[in-house]
Amino acid sequence: MRPGKQSSSGTSTAASAPSGVAKTVGSTACEIPAFRRSNFYTGKLLTENDLTREQRYAIDKLRLHYTALHGWGVACGLMVRPHPKCADRFVVTAGFAVDDCGREIRLLKNCEVMFPKPPQAAPDPCNPEVESCQGEEESSAAEFESQDYYVCIRYNECQEDFMPVLFADCCGTSNQPNFISECAAIDLLTEAPESLRKVGHLKHSNQDENCRALFEHIPEKCPTTGSGCCIPLGVIRRYVYGDSLTDEMIDNAVRPLIPSVPRLESLVRCIMDHLPEHRTKLTHISQVHWEHDREYRPQDFLHELVGTHEAPKGFVIEFDGQVHHHGVNNRTFQATIVRHSLQSNEPLRSEIAPARVTLSEDGRRCTLHIEIEFARHHLQEQNFDVIITLQCDKVIDERGVPVDGSLLAGFREGGEEYMLRFPTGNGTPGGLFESWIRVRR
Repeated sequence: MRPGKQSSSGTSTAASAPSGVAKTVGSTACEIPAFRRSNFYTGKLLTENDLTREQRYAIDKLRLHYTALHGWGVACGLMVRPHPKCADRFVVTAGFAVDDCGREIRLLKNCEVMFPKPPQAAPDPCNPEVESCQGEEESSAAEFESQDYYVCIRYNECQEDFMPVLFADCCGTSNQPNFISECAAIDLLTEAPESLRKVGHLKHSNQDENCRALFEHIPEKCPTTGSGCCIPLGVIRRYVYGDSLTDEMIDNAVRPLIPSVPRLESLVRCIMDHLPEHRTKLTHISQVHWEHDREYRPQDFLHELVGTHEAPKGFVIEFDGQVHHHGVNNRTFQATIVRHSLQSNEPLRSEIAPARVTLSEDGRRCTLHIEIEFARHHLQEQNFDVIITLQCDKVIDERGVPVDGSLLAGFREGGEEYMLRFPTGNGTPGGLFESWIRVRR
């Protein structure tokens, strides 16, 4: 580890640098040119360009593999942790990452990074016995303002093992590095890097996407090569120079992640283990005996959905399997009446209609009967909506698995006509079944 150059926005520390005399040369360009490999044949004169181009071919192939198939971010390790002894520094643990250029960043051992000293620095927390040059006027840590720091890691290259070149192109000899060491640089910034905003966009860009569409359709465009930005590892919040750094002050969740194949396999197995045992045999609502969103006249509503004492009617729901009677009652199956006022500026009034709920003997058909006297005296000369709900989270089949009752909309096959899909369900037990009709004079 060697200190890097100071910047206006923070400090930089080189990590995993080779031992001995070495020279930091920064990182190479991010562009991946068209692939072209050397053609070897007997008698060909190999030059430095041929061998360098052969290296670039293999390196660029690997970089494209990372960017196109895996993305960029932290694969393992590289956690920001407090230093166990010194308050003026923190630790970045060993780990592996890939930047947005597809370049590998490997930290072989934990790296200590020091916070920049304020203009009036406190005594060294690791060497308290050293007397201050300012004597009695020395500032204490409490006098310094708190500061947020952003910890990033970026790809770096170092030249090492310089050797004399006996057959140089020009007169005399020169020294050239025998090795290029791929290392890392850790940046400590006081302003959020652009890469942090890119990570936030990536984490939230797919939240509203259809999961099936995400899986079945490949992107129209290949990912572009990045700019070689640093990978954000963590944010240290409200640190005061000289005070103790705690785990609660460090946010490691900001980092982008690229999970390995074994990690993804573990995730898939975890999801499979937590799926309901009878996921492929869920009970659904197969049909209802009213027309969703239909507009009824009051007399039609009373005749078709209320009935008489001699011939009661109701809102009928049918299941494709037997359901348990305990889950079907007037608390899970309800009709809400939403009355429309003659004055447009008056609020809507809603109430749950008094009703009784029955379940057929075979457990496959439940009916909501609105009280006949209530309908005749309170609904006959009104404009209102009826919202029918069944809380399928509470309705279970004979195996104890909730009914998959989410009512989903879509287009009819071969056209763009709106429809509701029966049987219900999105593949998950439970859900709220909801439908409605309108009654207008």
